[in-house]
Amino acid sequence: MSANNQKDKALSLLDLNLAQLSKLFKECFLANGKGALLLYASDILEGRHPTIHDYRKKDEILDVFDTPVSHDKLEALINKYNPKNEGIITMITSYSNATFFVTVRLK
Repeated sequence: MSANNQKDKALSLLDLNLAQLSKLFKECFLANGKGALLLYASDILEGRHPTIHDYRKKDEILDVFDTPVSHDKLEALINKYNPKNEGIITMITSYSNATFFVTVRLK
């Protein structure tokens, strides 16, 4: 399965539980400040649901990426998103460890 297909299928599954995901983002932000969920598409496809342990504070999630372009894009997303209405998912696929940054509109 291509990286894009794997990402799309995982995001579709997450979308089915958007209310629960929205609640998780809000809890994580209140507990840790701005950051992002670090998720593996294969885990989502296997039925694993994200938890507070998947959330990384801004500095923690930025440390995951060592290429300047990825680091800068993610930092810009984190700096400008509104945690009351949005959340950020960093989705890593099994295919070449391709990584996607996704902004989620919360319910």
